[in-house]
Amino acid sequence: MNLSDKNTGNVTALPGTNSALSGSGFVRAVNDWLMERALEDTAIGDVVGGMVSRLVAAGIPIDRVMVGFKTLHPLYEGVSYIWEKDQELVEQAFHTGLRNDDPDWAESPMKWMLDNDVVFLRRHLIGPGSIVDFPVLSTFKKNRGTDYLALMTPFVTDKDSDLGRNHIFMTYLTKRSSGFTDEDLSILSAIQGRFAVACKMRIMHEETRMILETYLGSDAGGRVRNGQIKLGDGTKTRAVIWFSDMRNSTGVAATVGDDAFLGEMNAFFAATAGAVLKHGGQVLRYIGDATLAIFPIRDDEQDLEQACHAAVYAAAEAQMNIEQLNLRREESGMPGFDYGLGMHVGDVVYGNVGVPERVDFTVVGRAANEAARIEKLTKKLGKRVLVSGPVARFISCPTENIGEYELEGTGTRLTLFAPDFAEACQRIQLLRAG
Repeated sequence: MNLSDKNTGNVTALPGTNSALSGSGFVRAVNDWLMERALEDTAIGDVVGGMVSRLVAAGIPIDRVMVGFKTLHPLYEGVSYIWEKDQELVEQAFHTGLRNDDPDWAESPMKWMLDNDVVFLRRHLIGPGSIVDFPVLSTFKKNRGTDYLALMTPFVTDKDSDLGRNHIFMTYLTKRSSGFTDEDLSILSAIQGRFAVACKMRIMHEETRMILETYLGSDAGGRVRNGQIKLGDGTKTRAVIWFSDMRNSTGVAATVGDDAFLGEMNAFFAATAGAVLKHGGQVLRYIGDATLAIFPIRDDEQDLEQACHAAVYAAAEAQMNIEQLNLRREESGMPGFDYGLGMHVGDVVYGNVGVPERVDFTVVGRAANEAARIEKLTKKLGKRVLVSGPVARFISCPTENIGEYELEGTGTRLTLFAPDFAEACQRIQLLRAG
């Protein structure tokens, strides 16, 4: 008998209630489908939804499924996917901590399985043989759950890394009064390996993408993934170029000491480079305590105006962030942060520099050098932010004409302007207030 609909495709099952062909046809069909998903690098949520729909269509009484694993991410430690019978979509959730002081994790079946190296856990939630020994099982029982199964599959993403070992957890819950049958358990166990392979392929894909985006930025990371990895590979790009530098880093380092200075730099970058990212810019490099970023210009003058606006609002937000941070630092007796920022518009080559065995993805070109020289003038001229004429032309906030200056070592003379961010800061405060 074939059961088919738009979600399940063709599913093999035997007539009668819960009589899926576990020994050959059905398990083989699901495993083949899972291998196709692995080869196509299908998103895990889609794999979970497609697999569960096949299991349900074959008569296995599943009411809830959870898939979880650790993830290599700068903000999160774990990710989970939950399917429930009364929902149409698989829900994805990120988890910020898998710590022993977090009761949701510390008292979970998954933590116990991991600590005791147990790969199969089954709990009857009703009847004389019931065991409800984890808080989450009490919740499931209150919601009419009758039987619970948890499977753990260890796998390795990188054998050369101390962080290369991971585990995929898969839990099933049913509300059927008789619970799961032995045949149900046999089927679910038989497809677990192939399901883990499909997940592993996607996990490795996502970790590679995340590592590249974390260290190179979203656009540069995408270019590298698409093959732009050879020395000299590059693309000419027009952009608003941002170059900012912490002014008093030596004094801060002397106050806090070398061990704590890394945290100080991170706080500074969160306030400045974080504003760049928030307003759509791309942070390309941290050069000591300096930041090189761009706001790309795609097509025409209208896009140039949008890029300039985004850059200026990022600069205004960075200024607000630093001022708020310095108030807190002053209360703690810490030295305040200060910085200089230069912004310019021009063509840069966006690509790889270095040697064949070790390349760096960045922007190079005359305009990038000029942006750095503009920043250098901020201290001499007593202005925190200076922009070139092309940037000043396309921003709405008032600007002060500082005059024409030669940029050291470039042979270029530019008229520089100091923006007044008061109006931009007011708009940002209104947005923050909701």
